[in-house]
Amino acid sequence: MGAVWLAERRTKFVTTKVAVKLPLDEQIDHETIKQEATLWEQASGHPNILPIIDADEYDGQVVIVSEFAPDGSLDEWLKTHGKMPVEQAVETTIKILDGLEFLHSRNIIHRDLKPANILLQGNTPRLADFGISRALRTTASSQSSNVSGTFAYISPEGFDGKRSVQTDVWSVGVNLYQFLTGELPFPQKEPSALIAAIMMREFEPLPDSISQNLQNVVAKALAKQPENRYASAAAMREDLRRVLRGGSVTDLLKSDLSRTLQFVSSEQVPSTQYAVPFIDAIKAGQDPKLREKSVPETETSVRPTKYSDYLANQDSRLDTKIKRPPTVWLT
Repeated sequence: MGAVWLAERRTKFVTTKVAVKLPLDEQIDHETIKQEATLWEQASGHPNILPIIDADEYDGQVVIVSEFAPDGSLDEWLKTHGKMPVEQAVETTIKILDGLEFLHSRNIIHRDLKPANILLQGNTPRLADFGISRALRTTASSQSSNVSGTFAYISPEGFDGKRSVQTDVWSVGVNLYQFLTGELPFPQKEPSALIAAIMMREFEPLPDSISQNLQNVVAKALAKQPENRYASAAAMREDLRRVLRGGSVTDLLKSDLSRTLQFVSSEQVPSTQYAVPFIDAIKAGQDPKLREKSVPETETSVRPTKYSDYLANQDSRLDTKIKRPPTVWLT
């Protein structure tokens, strides 16, 4: 979405290394960048939050400056090492939840919590990118290269335009699963198949080497229904600390996937909550394109579909592409 440069911020007495992001697209939504940069500034001041230093325009070029994290992102770390030892995965997630609790205490939902947006300073994870990337209007080709990577961390209700503490908790659950296994809980590659799996399938089982108590934490974070997830980042953090101490974590009484599929008996796919959203812009044989539409965060447009029609438009597996997808707008 832009070029990022390592730069030096020089004063009379000290020189500090900083990261400078230069958006490449000329069609910049300045008001949105202003709003997102203001949120980022409000979120600064916590050891697990990467602070923003400046956001301004110089000679027509938007410039966003943040503190430099010299050790790369968790995404790069995972690509190099594959997965983390269990204790490191838990401790890293606890620090991420510390930063997330700080954001939530200021009524800020991160909305895009994934390893690429978690930077490292030594062993300290620092949350970054508070919507700045979404504020930059980029070409369809640059969107398509990243679309399914972002979808992998979106909660079921997130595809319906909803954002809350629980959507961030879901994303933390996906990150923790990835730290423990080196894989995603929903490994489907094709975007529509990935969305279908997130909406309607259980995540891939964790290895038996992962303790049942830690598996219970992951399962609660990845509950399909928001009300069945952790009520706060602090609550999930406390369970992870309990796991480190060798304590027990209560299992979910039962999978909440059945509620997601209640429309089977009613023969009607709900038009909003827990619908099966697919993107009109995903076309057979083409790279996925995410269509832009300026809509409120909570607004979405989903065409109700009879369950029998829905089945008729699928192959036998749930993770196949639907031929005539209903419409959904994602912000």
